[in-house]
Amino acid sequence: MTGVARTTAGARTRRAWRAAGATGRAGLRERLADKADFALAIVNGVTYQVTVLLFATVVFTRFPPLAGWTVGQVLLVSSVRLLAHAVFVLGFTNVREIPYLIRQGRFDSFLLRPAPVLLQVCTSRFPLNAVGDLTVAVTSLGVCLSMLRLDWTPARAGFLVLAVASGAVLELALALCTAGVVLLRPGSEALFSWLDTVIGSFGNYPLNVFPAVLRAAFTFVLPVAFVAFYPVAAVLGKADTVPYGPALTLVAPLVALVWLGVGRWAWRAGLRAYRRHGW
Repeated sequence: MTGVARTTAGARTRRAWRAAGATGRAGLRERLADKADFALAIVNGVTYQVTVLLFATVVFTRFPPLAGWTVGQVLLVSSVRLLAHAVFVLGFTNVREIPYLIRQGRFDSFLLRPAPVLLQVCTSRFPLNAVGDLTVAVTSLGVCLSMLRLDWTPARAGFLVLAVASGAVLELALALCTAGVVLLRPGSEALFSWLDTVIGSFGNYPLNVFPAVLRAAFTFVLPVAFVAFYPVAAVLGKADTVPYGPALTLVAPLVALVWLGVGRWAWRAGLRAYRRHGW
């Protein structure tokens, strides 16, 4: 690349980030304008996360350990899943708002600005509920780790961080796949709610407790088990107990990257179709 081309690309990047920054500041001012909305959004995040944790705790304290998983180990799966979800919400939850942005006429304006559409979508509205999500998830993770008293090594700690990051990337990838479908087929926005329900309902528990058909589906079709279960099994030293072999406990980052590639392709295909036809 020549010096002129590099300068031009750098200028475009700076303009894109300035445009996205202006969009983000406007979205934050919008959320802060209504103090009641600000408080309710945070409470909503806290309530959602606490409800998930309470349900998992009640289920696994009323019954003996299931499939060899203790209460603390199950709650670690839930905590990692919730923390990955909170990271996703903080940076990318607005992808799920695309149908509303289209109906409000805001999405079309993003197509006219000198900034990537996805970047503008992600900065269009500040996700206040992420504050509550992060607070509860981090607290829960701290409690679980104190219960388990694991022997921490740099490799184990690093893999736990990588597990959270890959879980967040997986949620983003699946959201992009869904967004691509929604842009291609108007009226399919219920897929976002379905995806959120599936991950929230099944991603908090060990895969071993589900029937064989769900174990296969959440491993090879919709990668829900890679959001938290498989990497947490590696952190806990339970790789030899997982379905389909211990190797799967180490590949969550790779699975996340593959699905992110699929998600980017789906997003671009949906965006091209929307530019041609609109809603």
